[in-house]
Formats: sequence, C-alpha cells, structure tokens
Amino acid sequence: MHRPARARPVSAGPAREHAGSFRDVDAGSQAQRAAAVAALDVQAQLPAVRRLKAWAVEQLDPRPGARALDVGCGTGEDVQGLALLVAPGGRALGVDPSRAMVEVARRRAATTGSAARFAVGAAERLPVGDAEVDLVRVERVLQHVPGPAAAVAEVHRVLRPGGRAVLVDTDWRTLAVWPGEPAVVAAAREAWAARVPQPAAGARLLDLVAEAGFTDPRLTAEVLLLRPAGAGDPPLGLVVAVAAAAGLDPGAVEAWRRELARAASRGTLVVSVTVLAVSAVRPPLPR
Repeated sequence: MHRPARARPVSAGPAREHAGSFRDVDAGSQAQRAAAVAALDVQAQLPAVRRLKAWAVEQLDPRPGARALDVGCGTGEDVQGLALLVAPGGRALGVDPSRAMVEVARRRAATTGSAARFAVGAAERLPVGDAEVDLVRVERVLQHVPGPAAAVAEVHRVLRPGGRAVLVDTDWRTLAVWPGEPAVVAAAREAWAARVPQPAAGARLLDLVAEAGFTDPRLTAEVLLLRPAGAGDPPLGLVVAVAAAAGLDPGAVEAWRRELARAASRGTLVVSVTVLAVSAVRPPLPR
C-alpha cells in the first residue's frame, strides 16, 4: 500500500506563487514561471501520478523505431523517457504552448544528452503532419484548453491508423479536503473548479475519444492523495486563497484556515482528487 504523499516544504514557497493554471505560463513573472516548473516537478513525484505515468507507458508500448509525441510536455522528462524507449531508430517530440517550458525541457534534455526534441505548439493546432506518429500521450492538458474536443481530434489526426493514444486528466469536481465545514469546503471546491476551463476533463475522457473516432478504449483512475505539512502548502493554500477571493464569508474562511492549521499540526490534514486516464486506438484503415 502506498502512503499518501506529504507536500514537500522545500517546494511550497515557489509553488505558492503559482495560481494553479498552466494556460499562459509565458505571461507570468519569472517567479511565476519558476513556480510552474516547481509545481510540475513536485507533482511528477506523487505516487498516483507515477502510477498513471507507468500505466501510460504500458498502454502505449513504445518500441525501437516508433515515432512518439507528448502533447503539453511541460519540462520534458516524459519525452526523454520515450526517446530512450523508441531508440534506436525512433524519435520523441514534446510539444507545449509555453516557450518558457520548452526552453526548460530543451535545457534538461541537453544536460542528460537525450535525443528528445521539443517544439512550441498548441494542443488544438499541433505542428505535426497527418498520421506522422505511432503513439501520443496527453497528460493533464485538456483541463486547461478551451476546446478539448478539438485537441483530441488533433491527436486522432496526427496518429497513424492503428496507433494508440493515452490521455490523462483531473476531475476537479472530486476535490476533497478534511477538515472543514461541509458548506465551506463545497463552496471552496466550486470556486476552485470555476477557475479551470474544463474542471470535469478527466470524467469526460471516454466521451472525447469516442467523439473523435477512437476505438478500443481502456479506462483507469487514481486518487491523488496529499497530506500537506501546513495549511498554506500547495495546492491547499491556493484553494483557500481562491475561496477567499470568490467572496466566501471572510470569517468562515479564516475559521477554516485555523482549523486546517490545527489539523496540519496533528498530521490529520488530507487533500484528494481523482485523476482518470484512457487509452484508445485510431482504427486501422479498411482493407
């Protein structure tokens, strides 16, 4: 059994600068961009996220010579992993809308000597030709895009017939926090979800792949479980701040913050959210 992960205090400072959205990283300050990178690094180490990443690799089954694409690649570590698995003869490309993220990914790949390559591009307009890749992964991206159906249609377009895609995303409607008055926690969850363009992206994955024309869908899910060391640690501190900014009664928010701090001191503070993943195939061409 995996122990729920504790948020690492070393990353709490920069992550507090990040408002929880990766939609426009390049428009933020240098501190905000650094916070976005730090948030991705922390999230990548969470047991639930690591299990979903492993499941994605198992489903995609990358082999030497394959052409791999990671949409919304962030800092690029997953692209580096794919590059190793498709060598020799294959290639792995990471695409991200943020130039800052692509620069980080390129620097990290250069440091390790990775053959991974990176390009700036939006999920809805991928810089890849029709049927050019053998496998595609899209992790926690659709929640941030205004048109998730268009993004999944793009994945279908660039994937060769018979190729497989894996899409992973969060259902922010499942965000749970203990302790707290039910009405306050529910209002905070609603305020947080309202900030996300597609808060139910994870739950919608099966519909999205079906609408795009994929077949052979396989679904799994993990609960991302955190035990923050303090009430201000991410993402909980951000959730409370968003609740306060959304107009919740200031007295109720402050009472909740004190209750969370007491729970943190006892080690009983819990935050969880469900993340779902689907793998699916672009159907082979008819004979």
